[in-house]
Amino acid sequence: MKRLIILLVLFFANFAFAAIYNIGPGDDFGVLGLVDYDTFLMTGGTGHDLTLGGWSTGIIEDTDPLNIAETEGGIWELDTYSYSELTINGGEFYELGAHGESIINLSGGRIDHIYSYQTAWEWDYGVDPPEWVPNPHITVVYSGDMPTVDVSNVLTGLWGNGSAFSIELHDVSGYSPVIENIQFELIPEPATLLLFGLGGLLLRKRR
Repeated sequence: MKRLIILLVLFFANFAFAAIYNIGPGDDFGVLGLVDYDTFLMTGGTGHDLTLGGWSTGIIEDTDPLNIAETEGGIWELDTYSYSELTINGGEFYELGAHGESIINLSGGRIDHIYSYQTAWEWDYGVDPPEWVPNPHITVVYSGDMPTVDVSNVLTGLWGNGSAFSIELHDVSGYSPVIENIQFELIPEPATLLLFGLGGLLLRKRR
């Protein structure tokens, strides 16, 4: 019992000392590294180098525009490590790197380059014999046609909000190709969502 209490105290202590970062328009965080259970929310502004490690979480809704010529705006280097989780709904980024067992959810914004230092497969020991099954760490939410990759390893498609994206994928030796590490999630068309809603109403009326 004492051991359980100690473990619970240590568990909640991690949250108690976790840092909370809120970045908004006009802010420049420069170089920032998240650890343990830190949290990060960005609704505007800029920064050069952002790293998520430990069990940290980050949500980015928007950034300043990325200016390549002036090396300013947006976020230039963004890396995820360990068991961190990053969600990008908007903003502009030059380079995104996925490491460890981190999870990345992408549904908007401008992303110029993605590097993957992850293995996109794992053994499923729930079946006999065990099977080698997909285990992607990056989710791309899209609309319209399925995104495609050309001969230059450039991924193109439409985000869930209908805006276009074009991302250069960089395969890293010793790790799975980036495209294998991406799972695609389709956003239903508005008309389809409306039909689902009407169907639900009809079922309720029948009951």
